[in-house]
Amino acid sequence: MQLRKRTWMYIALGAMGMMLTACGKGGADLSCATDNDCLESELCHPDKKVCVQLCTTNVDCPASAKTCAAMNDNGQKICQCLSQQCTNP
Repeated sequence: MQLRKRTWMYIALGAMGMMLTACGKGGADLSCATDNDCLESELCHPDKKVCVQLCTTNVDCPASAKTCAAMNDNGQKICQCLSQQCTNP
């Protein structure tokens, strides 16, 4: 009987360990060092060091960054939140 209790305890601890490992801290990690760390439709923001979505119009942007605007003089446009009304996903 003692062996069965110990076996079930090990199974429960193993399952809990796997669940905690799989959950992580939640959310996606958008940090980057270069453009190669981002998706093809994104680039690495030079100041904030996070992947940002490239766009041509506001329709291309998610609700968390509703405005498609030029990042700098090179003509590349990224999705940005320019007002206090933007929501976080």
